Parts: sequence; structure tokens; C-alpha cells
Amino acid sequence: MIIAQMMNPYSIEQIRALESKVNSYETWVFVLVFFVSVLALIVIMQRLTISKLKSNDPSKVKFYQKQIKEKPEKESNNPETSIADVNTITQTPIKTNSIVKSKELPDPGLIYKYVIHGDPAEKIITIGQKEGTIKTFSTEVIDHHLTIMIRSLDTSRDQDIYNLPELITEKYVLDFRREGKVLIVIPGSSEVREMGARERILIQENVDEAGDPNFISLDPKTPVRFRIGDRLTQDGKFRSGYFEFHLYTKDVEGKTKSGIKIIEKQFFLRLFKIYPGYDTANQTADGLFPMVDPFAKV
Repeated sequence: MIIAQMMNPYSIEQIRALESKVNSYETWVFVLVFFVSVLALIVIMQRLTISKLKSNDPSKVKFYQKQIKEKPEKESNNPETSIADVNTITQTPIKTNSIVKSKELPDPGLIYKYVIHGDPAEKIITIGQKEGTIKTFSTEVIDHHLTIMIRSLDTSRDQDIYNLPELITEKYVLDFRREGKVLIVIPGSSEVREMGARERILIQENVDEAGDPNFISLDPKTPVRFRIGDRLTQDGKFRSGYFEFHLYTKDVEGKTKSGIKIIEKQFFLRLFKIYPGYDTANQTADGLFPMVDPFAKV
């Protein structure tokens, strides 16, 4: 007994008590480690949240500043390259090239020449305000005010290839269409009348079966006369003013591919008169010019 106690000084009960204490210590250590881990995780999450909030706050964001070289005064003071201030109520109008100068206006006596060639053999002449072949820039005229379409008729189908003529005279159809007010005078007539929405005449020797006026040619002394303007009075005259154009032809001889002589027409449109004339001192904001008031006191 004495020898056994010397070899094993702890009893069985003491050993069991020590084992239970060790087990309880291990449990407490595990619990403490767990709580420490949770606390560390909470701290990390808080730091991430705070850093994210700082990044969203513009007052806390740091920028790298870079010096920008200033432009020379010549470039910054250039009015054509400067940007208008949209925060102000009144702004300086931007300069454009759409304003028409008085020297660009058509003058009386100006003649436009048209030669009918090609396929299709036709020409379209449009007299308008700011658009068309002839631009008037007048307040008395609208765009597409008067349209003249000249078309050459194909006469080769009526010719016998075994009995070709010695001379071929070209035939033409002239179509007149209007969008504004137009007065017209046909050759051989002294009547000044308002033109219909669409009219036409023929340049040929034979009488037209449909009854449209036909002429062998249009002489410069007796042309087709057009007067275009805005409003008409009760007696059929333009109230403020008008533009007068004369349409006439000139014969030109030539030869076909087979060597046959052919007489073709060249067409001329002359600006005969502008009555009473442009008022260049009162140009509108759109760049247009009214007519001079003939009764205004100077």
C-alpha cells in the first residue's frame, strides 16, 4: 500500500476532478475564441462600411490636381469661336453667312439662258424667295412662286426612215405652274390676266388638238410675260410691287448624227422689271427685302 501510494500520489477521484476541470477550461477557451472572432469580424465590417461612406462623400475625396495651361488671349477673345452663355437672358446673335447683301440681289436686265439637251431633254426653272433657280429674296415672292418646265418632244417616231426630211424642226412643250400670284400675257394678246394654277403652250407649227396655244417661236419683242407678286387689287394689279420676266427663244441650227439639218431652240428668261424696286434700307431679320413705298415721303 505504502509502495503503491508512493508510485501514484493522485487518487482516481482526484484524476477525474482534474479531467473535468481541463474539459471546462477547453470549453471556456473555445467560447472566448469564438467571441473574439465575432468581435474581429464586426470591427472589420465597420471599417469597410466607414471606408465606403467616405468614398461616397465628395467632400472627403482627394483629387490629383493638374495645372491647365491657359489659352492665349487672341484665341479666347475670338467672337466666332466663343461659346454663347446659356445662363443669360440676352445673348449676342451668332454670325452667319445667310444674310443677303444688297449687291447679291438680281438686277433688271439679267438674262438666263437654257439649252435643252440630254436624256430626259427638259429643264425646270423655279422662281422663288430663298429657293429655286432664280432667288429674289423679296417679301413679295414665296418659294416655288412660279415653275417653268421646258420639255423637248421626240419627233423621230413620226419619221419614215426611208424618206427622211432635209430639215428637222424641234418641238417643245412649256408647262407653267404657280404657287403664288402670277399675271401672264401670251404673245399676240394684250390682255393681262391672272394665270391659272397650271397652263401650257406648245412651240410647234401645227395647231394643237387639245386647244393649247402654239407658236412657231417666241420672239424677244413679243415674249411670254410674267408678273409675280403678293397681293392683287380689285382691278387686277399688284398692291405693293412685282417682278416682270420675259420668256423668249432663239433658233440654232445643227446636225443630227445622220447628217440631217436640225433647228433647235435656245430659251431665254429675262428679268425685265422690278417695280417699284428693292427697299435695301429696311432688310428684315430673315434677310429679305421689301419693296419701296412709291408714296412714301423722302
